[in-house]
Formats: sequence, structure tokens, C-alpha cells
Amino acid sequence: MIEVLWHGRGGQGAFTAARLLGAAASLDDKRYALAFPSFGPERRGAPMRAFTKIDTVQIGDRSAVSKADFVIYLDGTLLAPGWERELKPGGICLVNTADALDDPRLLAIDADGLATELLGRPIPNTVFLGALAQLADCVDRESVEEAIRQYMPAKLHEGNIKVVERAIALVQQAEVTGHEESAGGESAGQPGAAAETVTGLHRSTHSSAAHMPQLFATVPEPSAYADTTCYAAGYLTQVNAGWRNVRPVLNASACTGCLQCYLYCPDGAIFKVSGQNKAGVSVDIDLDFCKGCGVCAAACKFDALSMAPEANAKEA
Repeated sequence: MIEVLWHGRGGQGAFTAARLLGAAASLDDKRYALAFPSFGPERRGAPMRAFTKIDTVQIGDRSAVSKADFVIYLDGTLLAPGWERELKPGGICLVNTADALDDPRLLAIDADGLATELLGRPIPNTVFLGALAQLADCVDRESVEEAIRQYMPAKLHEGNIKVVERAIALVQQAEVTGHEESAGGESAGQPGAAAETVTGLHRSTHSSAAHMPQLFATVPEPSAYADTTCYAAGYLTQVNAGWRNVRPVLNASACTGCLQCYLYCPDGAIFKVSGQNKAGVSVDIDLDFCKGCGVCAAACKFDALSMAPEANAKEA
């Protein structure tokens, strides 16, 4: 059985990709596929998982995948220490990032950049479908493109098929580069050293694990219990909860002070200030609590708020 584990955020199309992969594989009369998601009640942008199982016999095991042949991160910020525990021996982990990675089991693909170029939006799911069409034996380009035609709206066919074809070409290029480096010996012991946006590899130090209070083997004293489980109001176990990939940017010259952003923000991350702040407007944004949902930008009728990529904001 070939098992694929998809890590993404709500709205990135992880489950859609899992279903399309299963549909592509099942176009072969000798293959069976199963695809299903795993998520809680969180809103758009929250981490979620999806799974695809492909086999030559009917699949009776409908449990979540814990070790996979391919692990895919549609959002590179979800890659955390311990990622290798989800890989089967010989497995590959594909990550949506333009950064370089330094482990031969990690394949970096700038899926957001490719999707933005061809689709106008950073929707990375079909980029990884194209990568799997090149890397996995259970699907090929023709089956993936046919699955897109059968299961996606007609208006999305052309763009996503172009994405698949470009992704296949990039992975083919990466494979050739890797073979040339191995043969040349100049980069021996340094897998992917010459890779750029596709195969550049670097070990991520990002951790999405929130700090949790210490657990005791015995019942603690009340004071010790309070110190490890009680926090002041507004305490975050992890700033931003790791959800945001875009952030609101306020254009002070366009802001009229109507407070619609303040009223509609579901997390209370936009707050009123006394008089006006240093930018000359009557609201401010608490980026520690903002989840990047974009409700404020949609509510603003004066285009005073826009959503900017989080990566750009961090670089600035």
C-alpha cells in the first residue's frame, strides 16, 4: 500500500489534493484508493491533515496514516522537529518553501510562488499533485490531469493542468541535477547542495508545539499547581498559534475611523485607541492575537486594510 500524509491549513486544499490523488490512482482498474481528512472545529487557516491510501486490493483500513511513503507540507511553517517519524523507510517529505533544506529526505518546492505565477493565488495543492505524478509509481501526468478534469470545475482545468505540468518539469530537473552531482563527486555527502527553489534543503528549527505546563506524578501543592496551570488573561501558549500566513496592513491615509474592522474582527485583535495612535488612526492591530483571517479587510469599505504575506512582513 502507498500512503500519503498531507499537512496543511484550512483553505489550502489539502483534502482536495488527497481526493484528486486518490481519483487519479483509481483511474487504473487495478488500483483502489481511499482519501479522507482529519480536522477539528477550527476556522480557515488552522492546521489540518488529510490522507490518501492507494493499493492493488480493496482497502479496509480507514484509520489515519501515522507513517507514510510521502509526507507533504502545503505550509512550510508546519514542518517541525520530529517530522521524520512520519516517514516510512525510503520515504520522501515534500515541503512548500523557497528556502534551502539540508536533509536528503526533504524536497523543497516553492509551490506558493509557482501557483501565484500560474493561478494568481498561492494555492499549492496541485503543485504537489504534479510532483507526485513524477515521484510516485501509482499515478502519472495523464491520470492526474484527467482527475482534475473530472473532479474540478471547468474554469479551473486549464490553470491547474499547467501547474501540474510545471511541477513535473521542476521535479524532473531536480532529479537530473541530483544524479549529475552524485556522478561528479563534487557535492558528495551533500544531497541537494546545488538545488535552488525546488530542491534547496535546510533543516527547519520551527516548532509548532505549544509549551504545556509540567505534569506531575503526584498531586502537587495548590501553590505549585497554580503556578504551572494558571496564567494571566491574554496569555498565549504560542504567539499567533502558528496559524497566520498573511497579516492585515493598515493604510492610515485611507482610514476613516468607521470601526467596522474593530466590530467584525472575530478574535478581538483590532482594538480602539484613545484619540489616535502614532499613525493618525483610531484603531490598532494586536498581531500576537491576529490569525490572518482577512475578515477585517473584507469589512473595510474604504480599502484601508489589505492582507500582506507574512513572509514579506517578517523580512521587512
